[in-house]
Amino acid sequence: MIYGIGTDIVEIARIQKVCEGNNRFLKRYYTEREQEMICQRKQRGAACAAVNFAGKEAVAKALKTGICVKVRLEQIEILRGKAGEPYVVLYGETKIYAQECGVEKIHISLSDSSSVAIAYAVAEGKENTCQSDVRSHKDYESAKK
Repeated sequence: MIYGIGTDIVEIARIQKVCEGNNRFLKRYYTEREQEMICQRKQRGAACAAVNFAGKEAVAKALKTGICVKVRLEQIEILRGKAGEPYVVLYGETKIYAQECGVEKIHISLSDSSSVAIAYAVAEGKENTCQSDVRSHKDYESAKK
């Protein structure tokens, strides 16, 4: 059963600008394994960072919350399999929230051009049993301080 779907689009130049000379952005929103993958892409690093960022947002939308206290960008990891296929790994509160909602698998598709990156995610699982209280993005930012 499909629990939710999400899509997002990101301008690559915007991510490249934030990353230039600023490792804080990468360290804040990407896992160590994602950072390694992005750095290995060298010339395509900005596109990889952008498409992963779009993927994280798409996953949050597929979980029907967007970014909030229980669904956090840094707890959504998007990696590539042996054939280059993207896959999602959840951690911390995000993983717990997804489990509470009956989400068993998240499918993700990523694509980019010279200027934009896009992602589409589908959360699949049992019938929606989620009773969690989800706070807004504003509450999420306040809770982090």
